[in-house]
This record gives sequence, structure tokens and C-alpha cells, in this order.
Amino acid sequence: MDAPGMRDNARAPRMLSGSLTAAQLAKAGRDGIKDLIAGLVAAVVLIGNIVSFGALMFPGELSSGIPIVIWAMLIGSCIGGAWIAAATSLPPLASGIDSPTGAVLVLLSASAGADVLAAGGTPHSAVQTVMLLFTAATVLSGALLYGLGKAKWGAYFRFVPYFVVGGFMAATGWFLIAGGVRMTSGRALSLTGITATWTLLQGTRLAAAAAVVAVLLGVRQWVKWAFAMPVSLVAMWVIGALALRGFGLSDTVHGFYLPSLGTLSRWSPFDTARGSQMTWSMTAALLPQLLAVTIVALISMVTKVSSIEVGRQASGDLDCEFRAHGLASLIAAPFGGIASGLQVGTSRLLEHAGGATRMSGVFCALALGAVAISNFDLPGLIPIPIIAGLVFYLGYTFILDALWRPFSQRAWFDLGLVTAMMIVCIQYGFLVGIVVGLICACVLFAISYARRGVVRRHVTRADFTSYVERSAIAADYLRDKGAAIQLYWLSGYIFFGSSESVFERIRGDIQELGQGCVKYVVLDFGTVSGADASAVVSFTKLRNFCNQQGVTIIYCALSAANHAVLEGGGLIGAKSKHQVFADLPYSLAWCEDEMLARASLDLNAGDAGFAPWLQRELGNTADVAQILTYFDRKAVDGSQVLYRQGEPANTIDLVAAGNLAIDITKADGSSLRVRRITTYKVVGEMGFFRRSVRVATVSSDGPATLFTLTRVNFERMRLERPDLAASFDDFILRVLADRVEFANHAIAALST
Repeated sequence: MDAPGMRDNARAPRMLSGSLTAAQLAKAGRDGIKDLIAGLVAAVVLIGNIVSFGALMFPGELSSGIPIVIWAMLIGSCIGGAWIAAATSLPPLASGIDSPTGAVLVLLSASAGADVLAAGGTPHSAVQTVMLLFTAATVLSGALLYGLGKAKWGAYFRFVPYFVVGGFMAATGWFLIAGGVRMTSGRALSLTGITATWTLLQGTRLAAAAAVVAVLLGVRQWVKWAFAMPVSLVAMWVIGALALRGFGLSDTVHGFYLPSLGTLSRWSPFDTARGSQMTWSMTAALLPQLLAVTIVALISMVTKVSSIEVGRQASGDLDCEFRAHGLASLIAAPFGGIASGLQVGTSRLLEHAGGATRMSGVFCALALGAVAISNFDLPGLIPIPIIAGLVFYLGYTFILDALWRPFSQRAWFDLGLVTAMMIVCIQYGFLVGIVVGLICACVLFAISYARRGVVRRHVTRADFTSYVERSAIAADYLRDKGAAIQLYWLSGYIFFGSSESVFERIRGDIQELGQGCVKYVVLDFGTVSGADASAVVSFTKLRNFCNQQGVTIIYCALSAANHAVLEGGGLIGAKSKHQVFADLPYSLAWCEDEMLARASLDLNAGDAGFAPWLQRELGNTADVAQILTYFDRKAVDGSQVLYRQGEPANTIDLVAAGNLAIDITKADGSSLRVRRITTYKVVGEMGFFRRSVRVATVSSDGPATLFTLTRVNFERMRLERPDLAASFDDFILRVLADRVEFANHAIAALST
């Protein structure tokens, strides 16, 4: 039998689990209420936008198409909006007719409708034809967006700079405020409209909307309750409706409610297609406009996603948005829906109206669908000052978000660009503004990139050596005459904005040193991603200048594409004296060999000069003949491996004649040549004194003569002739110190 305490302990987990479930359900219920209120408020704003576009798409004698296109936009916003809201990476999102895309659809409607009427068609057939074209545009734009998202090409469209996004946001805020003024007063937000005589009702509606803004700003600033915003909206709605009824102002004639949507007309693209007067020639003529719709939808979406990210300080998945919006259009089109696009303003409205999850966007979409199917007059339930106040509040937050960031950072140039972009968007529309902004961004990028320059680093042979270790005489000569070899590391993409800077930089360096001082110019293309035709022109000017100065150009580390560009421009090839090498070390080694050959310092003195060289290195106190008795002379007839990587380092070798090659084996088993050692140099000393294995494979590069000191003979020299051993130790220390010093110079040169 269990003790009472044990029974209580056993029951505790079940009680805790139950309390957690109840808490989760309570939270879900609270979030659901907030999402529902936010979705309904956003739906009202979207309906107003849809009605406006419906009137623009079918004006005049085509006005019979307004109920059809409004129904199509509502259905598209319902089906597509629900899918986007559920699949987006930036919840919550609201979707409706996209303003730039809608503007192109207006042009498409005017062109196609006029063609049908001119061909003898009736207004009804013109409307049906235009609606079919809208469906085709929806399918095309959906296929493009989905294809880009499926291919995961979103990263290629992440090029929208902040001033374009900021200008887009600020213009959106302005248009929202202008729309709110027009909604409450029927006047345009202009100097003429504001200064004209106002009626009492107009002033009252605008004042009431301003009061709503004040309440919303106060709630946002001082009330931290999660339900503060939705409760405030509901309270103002109820109070406003009661006040209007009490003062007898609830009739539509007084302008405090939006006019009724009227009777909407359903349509089916499949039924319409059977009796359409659309011809293939007409379709071909309108194809550019259909493609324009898809391109505009793409550009608009990229900009709007960036705007949402900036406004929310969040990061979205552009590929996910492409797929979601693409599928939304493809799903909605068969049901007669028109493409639904991300709405920046209404999506932010979902947040500010209390939307807690992505379900607020789903509720918004479902509300639009309910209005379309039932003809329910949702806009007629909420007083205009409430909606206008929300719109004013949203416009204020957009402008503040766009302009405050550069202002707070004292980035005056960026602030000026954002303001200019906002003015362009307001004056000429979003589409023109975005295109102008992207063009300006490209120009600014070209100017900035050109100012930065293609030359990433510049040194001379005096500070940077090749992989060849040469004799002291040759090394001193190359160090003294190092300015004759100029090395330039190039980077990035060489195009019209930056190619000329390469020519000007190199020409200036050569002229500064004077005629005849520079013999070789080495250009490393290892980090050059590509080049255009302007680069060929600039490098041709460089080649001609170098020919006049007697300078040889060496191109190294060329990719296949860059090699083809230079070869196509006649800069390299059989007829050119200028050289091409696989990498920088080989290029520099070739230049050094050429300079030493001209100075007659490349002659291999062999054994005859070895003893005098060693005597100079050891000093006058040491007898070379005596110290060489501890060395074994080794003659190599041809190229062969002397030591392999990983073998014990038990010898030190002095190169009396010939050259040695130093190679390392990489992880993949391939061999990489890292150094070449010439006459009168030391090899193997580091591994010898560290008592480690050899870190590289040493081979003779043709016939060679070496003097080898084994560990046994070295220990014997220390015991028998400590004076000779001390002189030899000093010599090795100087060799190591010289290498460290030169390495430091090279590092310092590459760090500039």
C-alpha cells in the first residue's frame, strides 16, 4: 500500500502536465483573438486597395468588369494569401494586389481592351479577354517566382541597397498618409488640397482620424499589455459606431463609412477561354507586357522582402518567399484569382494591430475570401476615421523607420539618397523609383569600386623574393636592383569602372622611378574573378606603354576565362614578347634569372668557387681545408631524389655546384614545389638541429655537387675541433637569421 506522500508525488506530474496544457490552450486562445482582430482590420485596408485598382483596370465603357476583377483580386488574395501566410519565412504577412504589378496590369488592360474593341468586340468580350490575360500573367509570374525559389537563386537577388529600401519604405509611408487623407476628406495630399475650404464633416473625419493616431501612439508607448492594441481598436470601433449612430451620422451619405462593394461577379478562366475572341497574333503582340508583369512582380517582391527585413530587423529566406508566392499564384489562377503579392504596409499593420502569429495573415486572407463569396460588406462596418487613423499610424512608422536609421548614424549621404528615392517614388511611382534606385546603386558601386582600385597589393623584388634560394652575391644584387621587378596583386572583377586605374597606377610607378629603372611588371591574377572588354583596352594601353619603356609584362595565375580574354585581345600569345606563367613564384624566379643573366651573375662557378665562398662565410679564424675534412663530397650526375619527406634529418648539405629542388607532398598525394636552391647554399639545417624528420623531398635539378656533414662527423668535430664547430655554428645561425629577416621583410611588404 502506497503512503499518502507517494501517491501525491505520483499524481504531481499528471497535474503539472495538465496545468501546462491549460496554459498553452489559454495562450493559443489569446493569440487567436489577437490574430483574428488584426486579420479583420488588415482585410478592410486591403479591400479598399482592391476596389481602387478595380476602378483603374476597367474605366469608362469597360466598367462592367469592375465587379469581376474585384472578385478575382479578392479570391486571389484569399487563396494565395492564405498559402503565403502559412509558408512565409517572415510571419505575419498579408497579401493583396501588388501596387507596381497592378500598375502594369492597368496598362495591360487598357492595351488589350482597346485592341478587342477596335476589332469589333463588345465591352463584355473585351473584359473577358483582359481577365484571361490577367490569368496568364498570374501563371507566368508564379512560374518564374517558383522556379527561382526551387533553383535556390535567391542569393543572386540580394543586391538591393539600403537607400532603395529606405526610399521605398518612406514613399510607402507617404502614400499611406495620402490615402488616409483622401479616405477621410476626399482631397489629395497637396498644397492646393490642404489650403482649400474644408467642410465641417471633412474636418471632423480628419480630426477623428488624428485622435485615433494619438491613441495608438500612446498605447504603443505606455501600455505593455499584450492585448492593448487589439482592445484599443475594438473599443474605438464600438465607441465610434455608437457616437455616429447617436449623432445621426451613420448613413453612407455622411461619408463616415466606406461605400458598399455592390454585387460581385464570379468568373472562370476555363469557361471564358472557350468563347474568347483572343487570337494568337494578339497574344504575341501583348507578350512583352505579360513578361513585364513577371519582371515587375520579381523586382517588387525582392524590394518588399528587404523592406520587411529592415522594418522588423529580421532575416528572411528569399528562396522560401519565391516558392511561396510562386505556388500561391499557380494555385489561385485556375480558380480565377489574380496574383497576390506581399503587402509591406498591411503586413506591418498585422503586427501593430496585435497579430501574434502567422495565423493573422491567414485570417486576413480568409476574410477576403468570405467577402468575395458572400458579398458581405465588411468595409461598411468600421468607421472611416478608425481605418484612416490606422493608416496614418502605419505611414508614420514607415517614414520614421526609413529616415531615422541614417539620421541617428549621422549618415547624411545615405539620408539624402533615401530622401531622393522617396521623392522619385512619390513623383513617378514605385516601379520607376525602384528601377532608378537600382541604376543609381550600380553607378555608386562602380564609382566606389573604381576608387578602391583593382591593385590589392604592390611590392618590389627588394622586399619579396621568389622560391629560389640563391648565392649571397646573386641575392645581394637582386636586393639592390629589386625595383627593376614590380609585383602587383590584382583582385575582384576588372571592368570599365576599375580597369583604367590599373594602367594609371602602374604607369605612375614606372614614371616615378625614371626611364630604364623598371624591367619587369608581374601581374598576379590569382584573385581576379573576371574581366570585360574595357579591361582589354586598358591592358592594351599598358602593353604599349611598357613596350615604349622597355618593360616586360608577366601575367600569372590566369584562370581559363581570364586567359581567353587576354589572348583574344592579343595581349598574350606567340607573337607577344610578354610572358605567361602558372603562378607568381615561377614568374618571379624567371625575372630573377633574366636579371642575373644580364648581369653575368648566373654562372655556376662550381667547386672552384666553393672553398672561397665557404671561407668568407666562416671568417678568417677558421681553416676551410680542415673543416671540409669532416664533410663527405657527393657528386650527382643527373636529376635524382637525395632525401625524401619523412626520413630522419641526419645531415646538413652545402651546395657546391648545381641546383636542388624542394617539394612537399600534399594531403591528396600530389607534389608541390616550394623552393629551388642554387649554388653556395645550405640545405637541411633546420631538421638537423631540431633532430626531426625531413619536411620536404630534396632532389637534384640536373648534375650537382654537395658536401654533406653527417651527425656523427658533426659530433666528432665538436670533440676534436671545438673552434671549427663554433665557427660552423655561427655560420648556420647567420643563415637562419638572414632567412628570418627576409621573411619578416616579405610579411611586412604583403601586409601593406
